[in-house]
Amino acid sequence: MGLVGVSVLARDPAWAHWLDPQWLSQQGHALLALPLGPIAVVAGYVLLVLMAVPVLALIVVGATVFGPWPGMAYSLVGMVTGATVAFAFGRFTGAQGMDRLTQGRLGLLSRHLHQRGLLTMALVRFMPVAPFMVVNLAAGALRVKPRDFVLGSALGLLPGTVLISLFTDRLLSAWQAPSVPMSAWLSLLAIVLLAVGGWWWKRSQRRGQRKSPQA
Repeated sequence: MGLVGVSVLARDPAWAHWLDPQWLSQQGHALLALPLGPIAVVAGYVLLVLMAVPVLALIVVGATVFGPWPGMAYSLVGMVTGATVAFAFGRFTGAQGMDRLTQGRLGLLSRHLHQRGLLTMALVRFMPVAPFMVVNLAAGALRVKPRDFVLGSALGLLPGTVLISLFTDRLLSAWQAPSVPMSAWLSLLAIVLLAVGGWWWKRSQRRGQRKSPQA
């Protein structure tokens, strides 16, 4: 729905300039050229994470504004930094307060985070069982080790960040270029297939987890 809304706005002359990828890229490079530009970008990501902006939107914006590889790096660093801030808030608030705030989802997440290890945290990020912000707060409330949370979050977010950034770059190239080389379309198709394969694998893993207690 979000992509459809953006495409509709992009056709409106009043919004076309503000949503033009080339103009956005110019603004991004100008921001990074400032002395405190990179810090401002990471701070902006932290704010967006705390506002519960979806991870997909954060990665797409990063790839569009800063390019695929710099955007990938800023998205990952910004999301992990924002998640760590929310993690600290969850730890300060405690389990009871977080259970009320997350509307009872803390019990569900506790089953996924009961090992509280780096690998478990990475799997929770890679196969999201709850909204990004809820996981941040719950991990803090459940006393996950800060080292495991930060490293696990980075490792779990990395594959999706890479795929979505590259997909966004190929999609923008196809949108802007009047005639796109076959290699670009093949790259785009490969990324889509990888994303679909990851989604299918994640779904099969969830089904296996649901059946295992009954076995």
